[in-house]
Amino acid sequence: MTNITQRMRVNLQEQNGIPVQPVFPSPWFHKKEVPMFGGFVRTRDIKLWENNDRLDIHIHQFKRINGRNPDDREILDIMLSRMSLPGVTERDQFKIMDLARSIANNGVRRPPIIDLDGTLLDGNRRVSACYFILNSNEFTSEQKSKVEYIYVWQLTEHATEDDKRHVVVSMNFEKDHKQDWPEYVKANKIYEDWLAMLALEPHASVRRQRELKLELSLRYALGPDIKYVNRYIRMIEAAEDFEAFHIEDGERDEYEVKHKSSEYFQYFDELTKGPVKSTLNQDETFRNLVYDLLLEDKFTNWKQIRALPKVANNEEARKFLRQARGEDDVEEAQDKVISACSVVQVAAKESRTLGANERIETFTQFLMQLPIGALADGTIKPESLHQLKYALERVNMLIGGDEKIGDIPSRGEGEDNNFAV
Repeated sequence: MTNITQRMRVNLQEQNGIPVQPVFPSPWFHKKEVPMFGGFVRTRDIKLWENNDRLDIHIHQFKRINGRNPDDREILDIMLSRMSLPGVTERDQFKIMDLARSIANNGVRRPPIIDLDGTLLDGNRRVSACYFILNSNEFTSEQKSKVEYIYVWQLTEHATEDDKRHVVVSMNFEKDHKQDWPEYVKANKIYEDWLAMLALEPHASVRRQRELKLELSLRYALGPDIKYVNRYIRMIEAAEDFEAFHIEDGERDEYEVKHKSSEYFQYFDELTKGPVKSTLNQDETFRNLVYDLLLEDKFTNWKQIRALPKVANNEEARKFLRQARGEDDVEEAQDKVISACSVVQVAAKESRTLGANERIETFTQFLMQLPIGALADGTIKPESLHQLKYALERVNMLIGGDEKIGDIPSRGEGEDNNFAV
């Protein structure tokens, strides 16, 4: 038994002058002290944990399809969303790609925890991300070398099953109370770097600007797609316009306005999209009205922002927004904004109904003027005739008429023009 245990054991190594030594002070997990050793292991020697509850459904699904447990490579494929499993539609379900880009820049900042044989008790996503880095062309050789060996905590040979359970519970159920930076703060840092880049290359071509944005995206672990950098730049520029309006023109307190920019930063994503952006650019009075409502907490959700182009073109809806701006009671004002959106929704529904009436009238005229021979000479395909018959039967049912579809006469005179299909 000892020989098998020794053969299976993954031994920690010294790397970069950091020796293998006990973790001091001994870490506590869910109110229990669990002694561990710290050191480096080769990433490829770490076994992804198939019993991780995060993978429970996936593993059972795999076993049902294949009649066996997945091996390490297949677990990795599941973690990386490379394996097609019925019902799993989200690409990168475990968000490994974003984590990999962070690790490529910063290394693994929290040590994974492994058993004596290298099985993970905590850190499946981090190790999967390291595997992804090692096998992806997206990362440089320097970034790959950074994750060939990673620092881990390893249970001692005296660890019990209860120790393992405490580790799992602590790392997956107890919150670490870390609070991410608000997007407004992240976007501001990226925007500051973007302006600094442009200051060094004020005449950069469009192609060169794309290269700079890619560099910025990789610097901030956003990946090789510059859409996130573009989005942050657009949002900050919109937020700056909002701030300038209230600080310079409205003489509001600078920091009061900036706090609102941070609080409603996601709204600037909607404010910079297609029809909404065009409406605000073309109608300064309406833009100012929207900015006032945003500062005063009178919008309740981003869907109201999407409705703004229709509100701008409807005088009754605009009136509700103006009333909302003048209303001191925030809840009353929010109700008026809701009313403005309701007005355009009703108008849109009525417009669709009118459009339906026009299309029905046009089709009816076409149908009644169609020679009966066209229905019998093969010009119209049989499947089209059957669809027409089905549609007319539905119409007959809806209006509750007593006439049969085949008894409805055409407008032709002196002809037997029944539409018998």
